[in-house]
Amino acid sequence: MMYLWENHRCIFFESLSIVMKYQLHPSYQHCQALIEHIEMHFQQASQILHAERNEIRIVPFEGEDYVVKSFGIPHIINRFAYRYLRPSKAKRSYQYSLKLGAEICPEPVAYIEQFQYGLLAPSYFISQHFKYDFTIRPLLSDVTFENRNEILQQFADFTYHLHQRGILHRDYSPGNILIKQQHHKYLFKIIDVNRMQFKTLSLQDRLSNFARLMVDDATMKIMLDRYANLINKPQHEILAIAIAYRDQFAHRRTLKNKLRGR
Repeated sequence: MMYLWENHRCIFFESLSIVMKYQLHPSYQHCQALIEHIEMHFQQASQILHAERNEIRIVPFEGEDYVVKSFGIPHIINRFAYRYLRPSKAKRSYQYSLKLGAEICPEPVAYIEQFQYGLLAPSYFISQHFKYDFTIRPLLSDVTFENRNEILQQFADFTYHLHQRGILHRDYSPGNILIKQQHHKYLFKIIDVNRMQFKTLSLQDRLSNFARLMVDDATMKIMLDRYANLINKPQHEILAIAIAYRDQFAHRRTLKNKLRGR
């Protein structure tokens, strides 16, 4: 037996009740069948971008490619919380992507939540496939990377504009920053946006945001000298503060890994 209303779909099986809720972007109504059969399309997709607890695949549908992130089933407390107390990661990814806009992150297509016995089960976030050239990761460590200094300075510009708009990505790490070359300029987009804050940023917020990049002092200087000029602050002071935040983050991460036995 099946009920369908607005953007919520309920499916009842004989012995197991599964409720599917979703929101589909108005520009992607032609993807309705993709939403309704997301598990089938996801499992059939062979191009895997990331395969851990959360899995990301490129899913083809009607001649277009979409990026689908499947969120692993959380532990029991969060399964309850994501049903009754706060939005799921899939829903936040969709809502925050809408708020950020397509110039900052890939355009969102839909989010899907499935519930079993009133608790969150698998959930999905679907976005447009942004065909980037590389993430920022390789150029952070490779000093011979072509146009490295120019890209890092343009990345500092991009980060400054995010901060000026009150945007704080709480997982601003190398794998979440995509880069595409456009003539002599570079286009940056952020992904994994379910952990965002929107507020007026303090200097601490701004400079600690560089910490997860985990780069050496020389690379940090290229970015932070440019950033210091943009915020009209002394370069040596800004660099010293940013390096201190990076070192604090590295120390916390080392302790956490030791506690986890890594």
